[in-house]
Amino acid sequence: MMLGMTGAARILALGLGLLPYLGTAGIDTWMHERARKVPVVEQLFHAGLAITFTAFVICVFLRREVSAIASLAAFAVCLVLDELGYHRGLARNERRVHVISWAALLLFIGVWRWTERSG
Repeated sequence: MMLGMTGAARILALGLGLLPYLGTAGIDTWMHERARKVPVVEQLFHAGLAITFTAFVICVFLRREVSAIASLAAFAVCLVLDELGYHRGLARNERRVHVISWAALLLFIGVWRWTERSG
């Protein structure tokens, strides 16, 4: 018999699962501001990333699964377009931060799916 996760435990797990992504996204943002001038169109992609990711996280915390998946899909589209259009020639250290952020995003998605099964 599996015991269900309490609401508070779920929120705590999601919050902890989100921290690595927020940290790497913060580092990436800092690197963008410090290392190079970001073109306006790329800034628009970054705004789209921020909006769709925020929507995804809100939907995850509110247990709006269909909306969370739709927001995550929109985020992924923006991410791929941003990567292919603007990040091909990035410095190796910034590229590493991107890869780490993707792993951190997968961690958060895993925690989200785990909390849904445990709740």
